Amino acid sequence: MKSLTFNTYLNAVLLNSEPALNLILSQLSTQISYQKNDIIYSKGKIPENLSYLETGNAIALSHSKPNRQVLRFWEAKQLICPCGFFNNTPSSQSIIALDDCLISILNYRQLLSFLHDFPEGYKILNAILQSEINHVLFNIKNIDTNKSFQNHEALLEALAISFDG
Repeated sequence: MKSLTFNTYLNAVLLNSEPALNLILSQLSTQISYQKNDIIYSKGKIPENLSYLETGNAIALSHSKPNRQVLRFWEAKQLICPCGFFNNTPSSQSIIALDDCLISILNYRQLLSFLHDFPEGYKILNAILQSEINHVLFNIKNIDTNKSFQNHEALLEALAISFDG
């Protein structure tokens, strides 16, 4: 049976103001499993899916070794909205599974069809985008105050993360 945590996420983002639409949108999603080190999104390719991380963790890397940079971390119950998804452009980063992950995906065409059928669904899209902006701003603030990503290479080596793309 499909998990309903994506629906729970949508209800939290919208403060339960569109529960029926949230349920319809979450039911359009498909669940996919990724193993540790699998590439969820590849740098240079146009992302076709919006992903909700049901279980596991993921990381965005600028490129492979040497001189790779950690751009962002995701934990379970977070949305992965890859660069380029909404404007249909190639991603500037690769996103890799840090461990085994279960992800609910919603592809671009499904989202467009949903918005065509339910124009009030743009409220959901706007709430998702605003939530993502807030999360990125929070991460930037933490990086500035904690310098938390300075030792990312040691972390990646300890987790045995390999990325050749």
